[in-house]
Amino acid sequence: MQLRSNPYRWWPEKYVELGPVFRVKLPTDWRPWIVIAGREANELVAKEGARLFDQKATYPKAPKVLETEYHPSFTEGALQRHLRRQVAPGFSRQAADPHLPAMMGWVRDYVDHWTPGQTIRVTEETARMGLNCISLFATGRDIGEDTEQFRRYAITFTQVIAMGMPMLLMKFGRTRKVRLGLDEMIRERLAEHRATPPGRARAPDYFDFILRGTLPEGVELPERVQIVFGQIPFKNMGVYAGRVMNHVLMQLVQRPDVLARVQPEIDRVFADDELTLEEISSMDATQAAVKETLRLLPTAVTLQRTVAEPFEFGGYQFEVGDRLFTPISATHFLPEYFPDPDRFDIDRYSPDRGEDHQRYVYNPFGVGHHACVAHGVFEAITMVVVGTVLHRWKLEAPYELHTIFDALPGPDPKHEMKVIERREIAPPPGERRRSPTQRYSLSAALLDALDDAPEVTLADDELLFSQGDAPDRLYFILDGKLRVSTDRGQAGEVDEVDLATLGPGEVVGEIGILHGLPRVATVRAIGPATLLAVDGETFSHAVVESDITARELGDVAVRRHAGALIAQLFDSGRRMPRLGRHGHVEELELEPGEILFRHGDPAEHYFLVALGSLEELAESLAGEPRVLRVIQAPDCIGEVGLLDGRPRPTTVRAGPNGSRLLSLDRNAFARVSGGEESQAAVSLVAKIRFDDDEYED
Repeated sequence: MQLRSNPYRWWPEKYVELGPVFRVKLPTDWRPWIVIAGREANELVAKEGARLFDQKATYPKAPKVLETEYHPSFTEGALQRHLRRQVAPGFSRQAADPHLPAMMGWVRDYVDHWTPGQTIRVTEETARMGLNCISLFATGRDIGEDTEQFRRYAITFTQVIAMGMPMLLMKFGRTRKVRLGLDEMIRERLAEHRATPPGRARAPDYFDFILRGTLPEGVELPERVQIVFGQIPFKNMGVYAGRVMNHVLMQLVQRPDVLARVQPEIDRVFADDELTLEEISSMDATQAAVKETLRLLPTAVTLQRTVAEPFEFGGYQFEVGDRLFTPISATHFLPEYFPDPDRFDIDRYSPDRGEDHQRYVYNPFGVGHHACVAHGVFEAITMVVVGTVLHRWKLEAPYELHTIFDALPGPDPKHEMKVIERREIAPPPGERRRSPTQRYSLSAALLDALDDAPEVTLADDELLFSQGDAPDRLYFILDGKLRVSTDRGQAGEVDEVDLATLGPGEVVGEIGILHGLPRVATVRAIGPATLLAVDGETFSHAVVESDITARELGDVAVRRHAGALIAQLFDSGRRMPRLGRHGHVEELELEPGEILFRHGDPAEHYFLVALGSLEELAESLAGEPRVLRVIQAPDCIGEVGLLDGRPRPTTVRAGPNGSRLLSLDRNAFARVSGGEESQAAVSLVAKIRFDDDEYED
């Protein structure tokens, strides 16, 4: 009863009371479960879960319900890794980007039919919006039916698979009818996708990934497996959408102080029809509010596992067949990780605190190789729905949160909000719509692949690739401009139309790589141009491994490319240039642990790491600062403060082996960056390395 009434706090309370290992006995289950909890337990599941646990033993009903053995959530080993690779790129944020305007347009049209004084059932309404958005993303069309039946079906499916409810629930009555109807809808839309491949007629989407998918032996996915893969977005959104979006809306509407910080971002980004991932990524306060909601009211509260290989944890021996609960969200409520954990505090996710960057501690979507594959697109849809609703309407939520437990803990579906008045507001002037580069911890193998990426130089009007060519690489523009055009003529005719002009920092060719499509346009240089070429396999692995977008990967690649050139400059023994009235460039050498700058210092310099490493620190109540991330050579740091005019958000010190840096003051940085944040690193290196007349004898 305690667990059902407060499923979020019960687990951390028992962890504090009983320690990292204890047993629970549920009244609906004659066998006890063993609980392993805490950060170390989360780390064990993340690192060793593929070896120690068996999903097939945990969810024995899954193959019967799904009518196939092939599913990334209910398999293990090489098969699980292969199946996950088939769907993970299709659920990436990069794959969601082209569909964001259509999602926003659908939600806007839907909520514009609300009226002042209307009362809405929040769970049903947010689930309806979320399911139609996921359908637009996955199939290019909305559902076009009553979504409440899909939400209820997704809950029943989860109850049968994971909670021991009888199989008969899936075989009779309304549940069976909805199950068959969902399968038929998926079958029809897959057929439509086969008949009309992506290209001029439509943008590529998740169902195109299904049609390209294969079994491990390389053959096409059987029809039943394709249908089961097609169910994933609808089931995931059906279970999660109404819960999370209800929670986020409630937290914002009931907290005027937080809404006051979020509303200007929403009004800036959702004021027109243009919506991109970069704009969403620039909504720092809104993203922090979503993160804090997911910390206090997580979707993945516990994981169920069955032991497949004996192991020891917490002084206890676990044997094959033992059934485990791992409450991965228990760490969300421990003060050593989240000070004052019951307080709703969006500043936890500011650069100087970065409490969500603690590994194995913040886990709203699971951990390890079975973590939710759709979390990237799910977070994007949450921002679209919540942002559009709060941009169009002022709401009131006159209720206290009441949590129920059906498939997962969530808000009572009877919760209602009142529509107060329509909002009419222009976007704040002068706001920068492009987001700063996010920081990613890529694997050593991916970083090595980026470091090995070759430069490509083009002469004026030289062809990079032609429309219809097979894709093999994507390109990041280091210097110069490219013209993008398409041939829209009929057979035997040429009707070339210019689509865009791209400059430094832009990405070219990612659509063909991600979706396996021929080049959709022709690209030529406008004057001399220099590009960085990254092979398609590296990009695909980055999308699967880190859910990184093409632009974000490009920022990482360009920064490291710039740092590598700086390292070569150091090795050459040449003196650093003086740029006269344009600023100064200096060498710095830091001893291990020496402070480069502190939190709150004015941003006066930009740094490239040539040798060694830097550590970015967050303040800690325990005294010793916590390392947020390590900045390895070749990389750079400090441009955000110069661009935004903000003080340093964190403290940075030299790593354990010291660091050698190149430092540019504000004037030198302004001269070589030319106001383009994404080109700053490479342009400054090009100026320093090739403008020989700047060097003094």
